[in-house]
Amino acid sequence: MEKQRAKDEGVSQVKNKTKITIDGKSFTLMGQESEEHMQQVAAYIDRKMQEIRRNSKAVAVDSSLEYILTSINVADDYFKELQQTLEMQKCLDDAQMQIIAERTQREQLEEQLEKIERDITKLRRKLQEYQMEEEAANEGLHTAKVRPRKR
Repeated sequence: MEKQRAKDEGVSQVKNKTKITIDGKSFTLMGQESEEHMQQVAAYIDRKMQEIRRNSKAVAVDSSLEYILTSINVADDYFKELQQTLEMQKCLDDAQMQIIAERTQREQLEEQLEKIERDITKLRRKLQEYQMEEEAANEGLHTAKVRPRKR
């Protein structure tokens, strides 16, 4: 029942097991992430620890400082990435809002264009009517001029 509920909720029951090395020490990790992902995380932590060891003489005196500084550096990287992600999301949101505004403006302009085209069609019809009336009136005047007057 628990397995079915987890499956229904989209939670994978598969646990991947992989051996990693950090700071020369081997560990076995188990998790839902891929083996490749766990290896990448371990390699990242290992690089950070080596970086701390190279750049801080104090870690030679206190090895626990290496772990603390590594944790701080990893957290710093995380928060920088998070900030960058939030900034990128804001840019994306702004671009989406601009697209919506421009789409709305385009729709309004299309409606205005349709109204203008309808008005032009009406005006052309009116013009034709006036031209036909004028022709009829001119023809009537012309006929009246050509007709001899009764004496």
